[in-house]
Parts: sequence; structure tokens; C-alpha cells
Amino acid sequence: MTTLARKRRAESSLEPGSVERLVIIGFMGAGKSTVGPIVADRLGWTFIDLDDEVAGRAGNPVDEIIRGRGLDAFRRLESDAGGEVLRRRRVVVAVGGGWPAEPGHMELLTDGTVSVWLRVSAATALARIAACVTPRPLLEVADRLAAAESLLAQRREHYRRGDIEIDTEHRTPDEVAGDILKRIAPRARDRERHGGHTEREESA
Repeated sequence: MTTLARKRRAESSLEPGSVERLVIIGFMGAGKSTVGPIVADRLGWTFIDLDDEVAGRAGNPVDEIIRGRGLDAFRRLESDAGGEVLRRRRVVVAVGGGWPAEPGHMELLTDGTVSVWLRVSAATALARIAACVTPRPLLEVADRLAAAESLLAQRREHYRRGDIEIDTEHRTPDEVAGDILKRIAPRARDRERHGGHTEREESA
């Protein structure tokens, strides 16, 4: 199935009960781990940060895994954890920035899964993570902007495979979360507004 066909299928099938999991993809600093919990809370689902899942299983933070065992070892741990997490239902999963670019990962997003690409520029990403205490081993270079732009360029084609694309530039996490919910749960919000029934159901 082509990327366009998958996007159209996702957009046309966002009925209550048809979406079992939401996967948030995008570059570091896009806001995946900030927006994800907001969306999960509003849906009444569980939020999972895949980096935290990997760290918990390995017993070390992601940056220590990469420095101590190497990037390839981290990617293997990430693949194993992702394969298990993406079998769960009623979850919002934020994956690492490089996860979508790994062979076979986007193919794990089966029916019932909607992926959302949070789009961000390299410059904005760096500004956002500047205040973050989480180390970023892949950006520990002299020219961080050049490194970020290069990395984003390599990954952009994989991010574009997401079902839904959301711009995060100059927007708050609440605004981005609200935009996601508008795209994936219009009927669900109608049910909440009318005490568990949609207008069509009430008139039936």
C-alpha cells in the first residue's frame, strides 16, 4: 500500500473503536513526549515513551546505552521494545526520533494504528531542547545546527509516511494535542458532549 493510500485509509476510518493505538513520530524537540501524555489523558488511554521503555528494560538511560553499548545496540533494544509495545491497545506511544527510519519499523503500524508526525524545524528543535536536561549524544558536535539539519533531512522521508502531519512551530503543546484530537476522535468528542450518544444515535 502506498503512503498516500495509507493516509487516505487512516483519514477515512477514524471512527470510535477503529483506532486502537496512536503513535507519535518526529524529530527530537518536536514535542512527542510532551504532547503524547496530554492526548492520552484526554482519550483515557495509557501513554508510553518508547525511550523510557527501553531505559527501564536495560536499566540505563538512553544516552548511557548509546555511549556504553553503541547506537546499533540501542536500536536493537528499541526494536524489541517497540515490537512489544505496539501490540498493546488504547495506548499513545511516543517513539524516538530515529525509530521511523529503521527498516521494518513503520511496517509495524498495522490496522488500528494511526501515526502522527509532529513537524518541527531543526532550529526550533535545538531551541526547545536547549533547556532540556536529557543528553543528546547525536548532537554532541561543534556545529549542532548543521548536525540537526543533516539528521532531519535524512529522516524526513520516513516521517512523511505518517498518517497525519501536524505543524508544531509557534504552537503550545495543548494546541498541538487539540489538533491531533480533532483529526482522530471527532465522533468520540460528540459522544462525550451528548452524554455518551452522538446526535445521530439520539435521533435514531
